[in-house]
Amino acid sequence: MEHGPELSVDIDRGLYEPSVALFQGKFYLTMRNDRASYIAVGDDGLKFGEPKKWTFDDGTDLGSYNTQQHWVTHSDGLFLVYTRRGAMNDNVIRHRAPLFMARVDPQKLVVLKATEKELVPNKGAQLGNFAVVDVSENETWVTTSEGMSPRGSEKYGANGRVYAARILWDQPNKAWDKH
Repeated sequence: MEHGPELSVDIDRGLYEPSVALFQGKFYLTMRNDRASYIAVGDDGLKFGEPKKWTFDDGTDLGSYNTQQHWVTHSDGLFLVYTRRGAMNDNVIRHRAPLFMARVDPQKLVVLKATEKELVPNKGAQLGNFAVVDVSENETWVTTSEGMSPRGSEKYGANGRVYAARILWDQPNKAWDKH
């Protein structure tokens, strides 16, 4: 048994709640921190490079912090699902809604801003704990529910909904053959 190098940043509680993806022979790791989110890449799923703060391709901060991010992988692209500041969402604790998805440039390790799409709307409740599942070669789901704390989120329309955001691919995911 072995483990790779310990990944951390010297900010608050460090890095936690990792999510890993395999895309075109490389392993991608996204991690939560109290102030920002980070990415690291490795060749074997055990050893990863130095964590890098997530940014958009224009160099601006992604704005995701203190909540999960997860991967959506397709043979034709690598995508990140996340929440972030700056989306008219100051009404939600830690800006945990809406839920976004955008393509990642796997060489530059940045989120392509022009590809950002809203998957689940901001109704005043937290959406920060969510999951991703490949349903078939043509479909991926992102599931979440409205976290109704603190009290008052219902005044924006939240009612404790459960969401399944369906991503329907134009081209079949060739990586599905390996499932």
